[in-house]
Amino acid sequence: MKILVINCGSSTIKFQLIEMEKNEVIAKGRCDMVGYDAANIIYKNLKDNKSLDEVPVAMPDHKEAMKVLLDVLQDDKIGVIKNLDEIYAVGHRVVHGGEKFKKSELVTDEVLKAIEELSELAPLHNPGCIMGIKAIREVAKDLKNVVVFDTAFHQTIPDFNYIYAIDYKYYEKYKIRRYGFHGTSYMYILSRLEEILNKPKEEINAIVCHMGGGASICAIKDGKSYDTSMGFTPLEGLVMETRSGDLDPAIVTKLMREENLSSDEVDNILNKKSGRLGLCGIGDFRQMKEAAISGDEMAILTRNIQCNRTKKYIGSYMAELNRVDAIVFTGGVAENNDCERKRCIDNMDRLGIIIDDERNEKARGSEALISSDDSQIKVYMIPTNEELEIAKQTIEVVEKC
Repeated sequence: MKILVINCGSSTIKFQLIEMEKNEVIAKGRCDMVGYDAANIIYKNLKDNKSLDEVPVAMPDHKEAMKVLLDVLQDDKIGVIKNLDEIYAVGHRVVHGGEKFKKSELVTDEVLKAIEELSELAPLHNPGCIMGIKAIREVAKDLKNVVVFDTAFHQTIPDFNYIYAIDYKYYEKYKIRRYGFHGTSYMYILSRLEEILNKPKEEINAIVCHMGGGASICAIKDGKSYDTSMGFTPLEGLVMETRSGDLDPAIVTKLMREENLSSDEVDNILNKKSGRLGLCGIGDFRQMKEAAISGDEMAILTRNIQCNRTKKYIGSYMAELNRVDAIVFTGGVAENNDCERKRCIDNMDRLGIIIDDERNEKARGSEALISSDDSQIKVYMIPTNEELEIAKQTIEVVEKC
């Protein structure tokens, strides 16, 4: 059984074809610059080690891009399937499902319309996804499509954790509330914890730190999202590559007055010119880390701010959960940097967290316990696999139809 997983933006389509019997990616790639003269495709056949590297191809719109994608998968020389009948279904990542979608859904005209109506909550993400879904439904009419929402996992958060302390009419009028993101990643980690801890997910309390270019933390209580750091948008919470994370809202109005900025200009500053980039001029974590190690004072400060912000969230979620079975680090930054994991939970032994330096240093690229045997709370590094989670949910939805 093969599932095609698609993550579609306004000008980019990322894809993976997964053989579900072995949970193995057999092909993956990306259609770049869709709609532009410089459109190209990157593709890897992981079964036969064949590839295309930024090969120019005309893709004036998402429909043509989907044709290119499907043709490459079926190509006689570099493809991995003979025809589309080998694809069981297509799973689409959708960033925002609002309050309407609490689980993954089979794509119908009604579901597609509802996603379109939610585009105002995610104007940078949902429209591209909608274009992708419409395109593949047009060029491959027999394939079933399933939408998997980043926000769905967090629909179990209690109202006292998702309602903001502003006039309630703004929630009623504009649905301003905490939605949370990275939900697919958290679902995957929870499924892994269920096996690792040998415990039903309904009995698991965990704190999961998803740290990458974008970053968030989730408090999982009894196998459900209980609280999370990202809010109405992905801007709230941790220090990220270009996003500020938490700040005093009065800063926004101050900047607008003093710098004569529009709301769009402030939004651009907080989302694209803040975080690591704003603090030290280096958004890329690896480069920022190297600069800090080399003695760059602003890079050092940035790193301290980032790690301490993460630590504060971990501590606050421990207070909310009371009992914590595991703390998990995932995402590119956390998976590849033992020093960052250590800095985020160092000196927390009185709270029952003791890291094993040797285990932590060796943990890279695969699942690992990084806490010591006498740590009251187990700490893990678990690489996330959002595409596999999307594929699994796609199968579940189709089989129920």
